[in-house]
Amino acid sequence: MNENFSKNLRKLRLEKKLTQEQVAEKLGVSAQAVSRWETSVTFPDIMLLPEIARIYGVLVDDLFKESPQGYANLAERLGTVYDDSQRNEDFMAAVTEYERMEKEGSMNAWDYRGYGWVYSTMLEVCKRKIMEYFSKSLELSKDTDTECYYRMKIGMLSYRCFELGEGQKCIEEQLQIVKDEPENSDEMSCLVAAYYYARQYEECYRVAKEAIAKFSEEPRLYRIAGHVCRDLKKYDEAFVYWEKDLEFQTTILESLYTSAFCREELGEYDKAYEDWMKLVKILNEQGAEVEVKLPMRKAEECKEKMGKRE
Repeated sequence: MNENFSKNLRKLRLEKKLTQEQVAEKLGVSAQAVSRWETSVTFPDIMLLPEIARIYGVLVDDLFKESPQGYANLAERLGTVYDDSQRNEDFMAAVTEYERMEKEGSMNAWDYRGYGWVYSTMLEVCKRKIMEYFSKSLELSKDTDTECYYRMKIGMLSYRCFELGEGQKCIEEQLQIVKDEPENSDEMSCLVAAYYYARQYEECYRVAKEAIAKFSEEPRLYRIAGHVCRDLKKYDEAFVYWEKDLEFQTTILESLYTSAFCREELGEYDKAYEDWMKLVKILNEQGAEVEVKLPMRKAEECKEKMGKRE
């Protein structure tokens, strides 16, 4: 038998301030069995090892190590594993254990702190992964798929402004690009988007109008102009811009969705209903069985509200 194992069982039990009888009760064995394990006379059934490790707040592997560190519980131990590895499977293992503890009602303030910390670490990992994969999308599409490239670039601007607080940096970068490529309507759209996501709405509105005067057939400009007009409460202009976007292209339905939501917010349920039904028709034609569910539900809600208002 591994000598560390028997020593660790005793060490970890004493750290937890548990008697052999208490451990035995938790495991459904006799106190004599626990005693024999701690004195290297016998070895527990291998199927008991995960539960023994859980009682002592360690991993099964820790039971065989030289002087393993004790933890408040297994969830805390799993949290340290994830903090080091940052692998998805280790995150899920820690969360699953915390969920089990929460369900049985054994969580204390320190446990909730640890639970939150696991998610905090995951958040930082996600931020890095988001930037990594967005950058990879830009790299792969730059010279091969213009539509994907600029949709991804605008999406990345949104993320950097909203989540990373890099609004002004994004604007400055995009201003330089537009200066270098003054005839590139896609880059101009990205500049307008940068102002919008940085919440500089008045400047966004001004730049969008100037850009539309120069690039009158660029749908993205109308789309973003509609969004900023909505936030500036220039609703009539917003709807005109969204309609103009849809005149130039029919595959990107963002303007129609946004128009429908905005109509609802304004209490214009009849017009919102029309927008939702347009989406239903388009999505049905595309065979988008899942995507059509939201517009159908929203159309029914508007119809119900129209009836109540009448």
